[in-house]
Amino acid sequence: MSVFYRDKQGLEYESVPLPTHEVTDAVPLNARVVSKRSQRKTVPLYEGTDGAELIRQPRGHRHQWTDGQWVAFEEYRQRALEEARNDNPIAARIVIK
Repeated sequence: MSVFYRDKQGLEYESVPLPTHEVTDAVPLNARVVSKRSQRKTVPLYEGTDGAELIRQPRGHRHQWTDGQWVAFEEYRQRALEEARNDNPIAARIVIK
């Protein structure tokens, strides 16, 4: 199965078989893959109000959040900021003998 690459000028390159100890195809550095496109994984819209889960959601989902989700998100973020401020360092130095 051959893969074709195309650089910015539109020149196409075919992947060259390399010796078995090589792991990459020999193509110019400015070439980009024009075939073998894969579908992006879409993250389903989260319906709950768990702040930790809302933090992990993509930014694009925020325009579809409900008021309850926004409140949970802001409360979780404020609590995380307060805990980070109150978090004292455990040790200032480490002595190894």
